[in-house]
Amino acid sequence: MRAAAERGAKLTDLLLSFSRRQRLEPKVLDLNHTIANMHDLLHSTIGGSVQIETSLADGLWHALVDPTQLELAVLNLAINARDAISVGGRLTVSTNNATLGEPASAEEPAAGDYVEICVSDSGSGMSPSVRARVFEPFFTTKEIGKGSGLGLSQVLGFAKQSNGGVRIDTVEGRGTSIRIFVPCSDLAEDRAETAEPYDGGAPRMPARILIVDDDDAVRQIAADILRDRCYDVVEVGSAGAAFGVLQSQTDIDLLLLDFAMPGMSGAEVAQRIRTRYPKLPILFVTGYADRTTLAGINEAQTIGKPFRSDDLCTKIASALNRDARGIAQQTA
Repeated sequence: MRAAAERGAKLTDLLLSFSRRQRLEPKVLDLNHTIANMHDLLHSTIGGSVQIETSLADGLWHALVDPTQLELAVLNLAINARDAISVGGRLTVSTNNATLGEPASAEEPAAGDYVEICVSDSGSGMSPSVRARVFEPFFTTKEIGKGSGLGLSQVLGFAKQSNGGVRIDTVEGRGTSIRIFVPCSDLAEDRAETAEPYDGGAPRMPARILIVDDDDAVRQIAADILRDRCYDVVEVGSAGAAFGVLQSQTDIDLLLLDFAMPGMSGAEVAQRIRTRYPKLPILFVTGYADRTTLAGINEAQTIGKPFRSDDLCTKIASALNRDARGIAQQTA
């Protein structure tokens, strides 16, 4: 059941990426570091039958791109390349600075400066008829059950939503090179603080959490997870009920808020609550929301549905720890 749910969530994520409506969190990155850090992941995914090489350009410009979605795109391309390579073949992941002219096809980016990530293989290449259809959703040359046909669609959707594009160079029988172009940035690389994984034990500090979700089943699951981790939990099914709890109970330490609720969105609820309780940490739970409505809400403040219990607890612990650090700094 878990595997089926995860496959469904993955498929939905790919569809949103293809439709260019996936929520992105662009950061300034050194893509040489990103590709180098993917080395072990690529080897474990591709296996030992294919030789994996990297070619990282000196003086590479910084890129402005969502790191998680970029890694997913590179991994998708590497898996596609593996399936086209015979035993003993070669897969190369490279980076370069690129100054492009006017696009020759719809999937290529507009003229300008970009950072390029290229995944090349020594495999079977593509025929002209296959090349013409590779970005169609659900189009695949693999056997039934071997692929969703959304890998390249996801890559294109991600690249276009990132204000970049994709280029394919392929020769049948000689291999394929797929280049992702993402915008460059003059800013220094982001070194965001990452949350420590949840250790599965009791919370580091006692906390009372208010869960607001109109879906009874989702709310109950979240409440059971948090109670099992020794949190004190209050559950309500509407924004109005949440306002009532906050007025009558002054010991709420964190608000776990569904983003999409009837009558009033999570953003609207949060805005009203912050006018009266500006220091209350808020964590949004969302299956999907339009990128524009999530403006100003960073990745640390959101958790996607469906979520794993450890992921939920890690996000909550991180939010509570940030709040505790803020209080300590104010009193120091």
